[in-house]
Amino acid sequence: MKKNIIAMAVAAAVAAPAAAIADTTLYGKIHASYDVFGGDNASNQDYSFSSNSSRIGIKGKEQISDGLALIYKWEEAVDWGDTGGGIGGARNTYVGFTGDWGTALAGRHDTPMKGVGRKYDLFGDTVGDSRAIIRGRGANSAAGGNTVGFDERMNNVLVYATPDMGGFNAMVAYVSDWDTETVDGTTRTYDSNKFDAWSVSAGYSVGGFSIDGAYEIHNAADMNGDGDTFATDSEEAYRVGAGYKMGGFKIVGLYQSISDLGFVDGAEVDMWGLGGAYSFGNSTIKAQYYTADDVDGVNDSAADLWAVGYDYKMSKQTSVYAAYGSMTSDSGDYVLASGTGHGESPVLDATGEDSNSFSVGIVHKF
Repeated sequence: MKKNIIAMAVAAAVAAPAAAIADTTLYGKIHASYDVFGGDNASNQDYSFSSNSSRIGIKGKEQISDGLALIYKWEEAVDWGDTGGGIGGARNTYVGFTGDWGTALAGRHDTPMKGVGRKYDLFGDTVGDSRAIIRGRGANSAAGGNTVGFDERMNNVLVYATPDMGGFNAMVAYVSDWDTETVDGTTRTYDSNKFDAWSVSAGYSVGGFSIDGAYEIHNAADMNGDGDTFATDSEEAYRVGAGYKMGGFKIVGLYQSISDLGFVDGAEVDMWGLGGAYSFGNSTIKAQYYTADDVDGVNDSAADLWAVGYDYKMSKQTSVYAAYGSMTSDSGDYVLASGTGHGESPVLDATGEDSNSFSVGIVHKF
């Protein structure tokens, strides 16, 4: 009898917290790859193991009434054996409400602009990731600016997303302050609301066709009244992406234009890309090309990125792949896989202009 009572007590102790978090889900993603580098960077870095946007998190939902539910999410980056850093680095982390009227949340979140770029990239988080071009960091380096970047996850974000309305959806985000940035050689954390940003997107899907557009502006101001600020008071960009899927075939494309990049007056640059994929059975073959024109007023500042790959789906949760990416940069300002969430970027020679990488990887979601 005593053993039965003890067993029942233990079962109740285990069941109680489980019931309390019944609507909370633990999830994660393991994305690891082994990369072999070539091109101008080969003498500095030949090969590397990398953890590519691996993550772990919890997410949940509590139904408060018929038309209102609380939602929450906490997500952290995971270094899956790359440098032994373990867990660290906040990803999308927020709290909010959702219902038939849409979704509103606050916290740290991808901008709507970033969402459009991710939707039409066939090589996300790999050596062929389009963010090496469209984030704008390479063009910013050529222009000598201080860009926030146009494919970002930001703190201090308020977001509203519409519900799906017959294939149409939209999202707007306000960023009250940027995160820590370096300006004129000084690192500052802006908490004045004078350095804010707006990002909006809208899209429509019908059948196998989809189209999305986004606009984002980053504002800057003289915090101290001493003129120690940027050359212009804003940088802005817009992008348009479209895709079509029929049977096993998929075609995607994206165009982007940035004005006053890095808060440099007149620093404008256009970028675009195309990609295609074909799936058969558990296999997918794919290719993608992205290019950036010269920044206005800066000669030899263009770049080209192309990638080819093969994915194999082993199960619903696990897949393996092989990918090859190549970056040609007129001035060396663009770096393959730089700032993309890939575990590392090639270390270029001081005069290096080109980089390439062959990568084999595994992705597991739980």
